[in-house]
Amino acid sequence: VFYHAEKDISLVVHGDDFTFCGLEEDLLWIQKLMATWFEIKVRGMLGSDPSDDKEIIILGRIVRWTDEGIRYEADPRHRQLILEHFGLDKTTRPLACNGDKEGADTEEWDLEDLGQKETTLFRGLAARGNYLSLDCPDLQFPVKHTSREMSKPKNGSWKRMKKIARYLLNRDSVVWMFDWQDDPGYAHTASDSDWAGTSENRKSTSGGMWMLGPHCIKTWSASQGAVALSSAEAEFYAMVEAVTRAKGLRSLALELGFRELSNVVHLRTDSSAAKSFVCRRGLGKMRHLEIRDLWLQKEVMDGKLEISKIKGDENPSDLMTKILGIKEIIERLKGMSIRMNLCEGIQEE
Repeated sequence: VFYHAEKDISLVVHGDDFTFCGLEEDLLWIQKLMATWFEIKVRGMLGSDPSDDKEIIILGRIVRWTDEGIRYEADPRHRQLILEHFGLDKTTRPLACNGDKEGADTEEWDLEDLGQKETTLFRGLAARGNYLSLDCPDLQFPVKHTSREMSKPKNGSWKRMKKIARYLLNRDSVVWMFDWQDDPGYAHTASDSDWAGTSENRKSTSGGMWMLGPHCIKTWSASQGAVALSSAEAEFYAMVEAVTRAKGLRSLALELGFRELSNVVHLRTDSSAAKSFVCRRGLGKMRHLEIRDLWLQKEVMDGKLEISKIKGDENPSDLMTKILGIKEIIERLKGMSIRMNLCEGIQEE
């Protein structure tokens, strides 16, 4: 990423794709300048003028300019290809949740390894689902499980992948809403965890999101390295993950030109126990925690981290740590200014 301070132009480079953000006269200036260096092809220029483009494809994502703001969504072909592989259409009964819930009945057949041909097909579908989940927070938690099974998939892995496909029958697309706003000057993050949610090794998952004002910029769902001995410890690890990611994203935002962004991390959590632990000094009863993790307490003491409580059913990060129903998924997405477009005939309930 690059930033031209004098002309206030931000630039993101991915391979030979260049994406600029700035005023029209400055964009025309850099376009003319680049033409003297390279042989270039201008894909389009989004803007409010009638002559400007209103929709463009950037790195496979659809970006639209509207009167209310910018809209962003994943390439719909990935969803369609997954459905076509399983032969799913409008006549198929969709799944009411976004994956396979832990604790579901496991048969002996589910533990058998897939054949070589099925293994190759599964890896391709899991990789496609993983790529799609980058732009779809509702898929990040269930797809994380199938991605872990790519090295040695079993019959149960295939069943879990098909359940994700049946869930995709419910919704047409997930659209990120970036309504026009003034420079917020601050960012906030939220975290959540599912304590010992993975049955095979009892590891927990850290979920979270990072927002600039009402704009969601990043979401994640990641398995924790350590095995947490309590729900408070799992929530604490999720908070550490959220704060470190928030600091990295703030640095990235500064490099893109957000010069007024506060260096204070505003963190929301639904765990009172983890919040109280971070806001005091020392290990207390949690003596098994690594000393290196106590830096989070120091961030609070130094005023670089502010923590607030949020209700569990209002925490958007809940979506990245659990299997939820359609109505719950829609509510969590709304908390991140993300809209889910349901397929025709599908009800939220």
